[in-house]
Amino acid sequence: MKMEHSLLFLREVMNKILIIEDDEQVRDSVSLSLESVGYEVMEAATCQEGLQNHKKFGASVIISDVVSLETEGGEILRSLCQKSPDIPLITLTGTISEVDSTKSDIPSIGPISPHTLQKPFTLDELLATVQSALIR
Repeated sequence: MKMEHSLLFLREVMNKILIIEDDEQVRDSVSLSLESVGYEVMEAATCQEGLQNHKKFGASVIISDVVSLETEGGEILRSLCQKSPDIPLITLTGTISEVDSTKSDIPSIGPISPHTLQKPFTLDELLATVQSALIR
């Protein structure tokens, strides 16, 4: 019961999540899952779109596909997260080869988030990762 209370408090205080994912089906699924438990979600198909939305939306957490981070907009997004360490970045990866869990970076994009989910993931894994990112 204490865990549920903590989740409710976190959702009330830090409830805005920006999802940057080029795969519309994954983006919609993650968005609907988070909205179903009370988070306010804004979606973007590219990092550039996500950054524009973030200026208006003011996300508490950013969830981005690793492939999206390989774009020019990804560099800007990583810069934003470095300048605003209070905005955690959760990365989504499709295969183990995209992210080697023993490394802290991806050669083409540099340092990655300590919060990474490998697709496919469960709703419980998604929620636990979001909670972990919010309380860090």
